[in-house]
Amino acid sequence: MTTNIRSAIIAEGGGQKGIFTAGVLDAFLEKKFTPFDLKVGVSAGAQNLAAYCARASQYAQTAIESLTTEQQFFRPARFFTGGNVIDLDWYFQQVEHSGKVRFPTEPNHLTPESNFYAVASHLDSLEPHYLHTWHDNMFTHLKASSAIPFLYRPGVKVAGHGMMDGGVADPLPVRWAHSQGAKTIWVIRTIEAHDDGKMPVLERLKPIMRRVNQSPRMFEMYHHYQSRYADAVNFMNSPPEDVNVIQIAPNRPLESMILGSSPETLKSDYKLGFELGLKAVDKWRDMLEVSVM
Repeated sequence: MTTNIRSAIIAEGGGQKGIFTAGVLDAFLEKKFTPFDLKVGVSAGAQNLAAYCARASQYAQTAIESLTTEQQFFRPARFFTGGNVIDLDWYFQQVEHSGKVRFPTEPNHLTPESNFYAVASHLDSLEPHYLHTWHDNMFTHLKASSAIPFLYRPGVKVAGHGMMDGGVADPLPVRWAHSQGAKTIWVIRTIEAHDDGKMPVLERLKPIMRRVNQSPRMFEMYHHYQSRYADAVNFMNSPPEDVNVIQIAPNRPLESMILGSSPETLKSDYKLGFELGLKAVDKWRDMLEVSVM
């Protein structure tokens, strides 16, 4: 990584809620706003940032609307039969090889010098791994970062280690970005800025989940996630004196769900992200003191 890291952009995960992030980043591309020295994405956020790094406007929107709404991708009944609820193998076959949803792999725009990192979680230790991602390793790293536990059970091997969704270990990697030298940190959220990420529904589901053999591990992961999320929110609310955190977050609850959203809700949330992205650039562009490409 370059030692001259001043600004970073972080994209939170959230499954189909990432359509909001797609809108924000497409607005950035329309404004030719690409000033960030470091890009760090988690799960769906990593996929969105890959498209942003590749200057692939509207690609992430197309992938979310075309692929994640397919029955082949999302089959909730498989949760109780031991199968994969989300078929990441099929999804990434489409992204690598299939027509209009094939990722536009332009090597010149996604190089090691892009300083793009996809966050993944170690399957056993739950520790975060910040995977330096570029053209040559992109699909493996994005798949690892997006492998939602219990919904895609096998995880993904990276350098001999089993990995899963980065949201478990570091859902908002603001501290890591700061540790790399970033003083201005932009964070694209998929929930409202005041939201602390808690999921009380999981507590209410405990009696049901006890019937699932892996439920203790599920709640271990949830509490690990919640601890890391709360720590990140504390950092963003009270950053060090020399750090400026700019959040771009929905100003209302997104209509989209993590999975199972309708095409209409996806389009609505994309539009909201695009509008807020344009406003953010107009408001904050001068603060970064960059010449926009």
